Amino acid sequence: MPPLVPNSWLLVSAGAMAADGRLQLALVLLVVSGAAILGDLLVYRSTRRFGGPVLRRVRRKRRRAALLDWASVRARRHGIPFIIGIRFLPTGRFVGAVAAGLADFRPGRFLVASGVAEVVWASYSTGVGLLGGIAAGGPFTGALLGMAISGAVAALVGCVRFTCRARTPRVPG
Repeated sequence: MPPLVPNSWLLVSAGAMAADGRLQLALVLLVVSGAAILGDLLVYRSTRRFGGPVLRRVRRKRRRAALLDWASVRARRHGIPFIIGIRFLPTGRFVGAVAAGLADFRPGRFLVASGVAEVVWASYSTGVGLLGGIAAGGPFTGALLGMAISGAVAALVGCVRFTCRARTPRVPG
């Protein structure tokens, strides 16, 4: 079952608690990064092992099939930077691991991509909370400030993406 609170918000809260001395930041980063990497590897290996039957089933849903095709092409073309970058999109962690499995990434190559992506993601999320906790002076207000900063960054990225997409000429068909 999906968590009721987005993972990033939990990490922002953990960062704010680390600023207050209630959690050890290094331990939070180690546990979160390690767990995320193991989860990525599970999805990647499952896709490599069962990708054919799953892909046939997914192809019945055009939108999902188009997303996986798009991600697989980019994973082949751009490699490790794509797997790192897609981690920061909604559901990107899952899509990136599936795309890497479908694109026949070597396991070591995927492990490097996943490791970098998850360490950067965990550091960013807890770092925002840590900065919020330091600036606000308490874990609760620090977590709120961190979530606001994270939301503002996400909104800015969305606006840039929308602007770039609006300027791209459309080709019919």
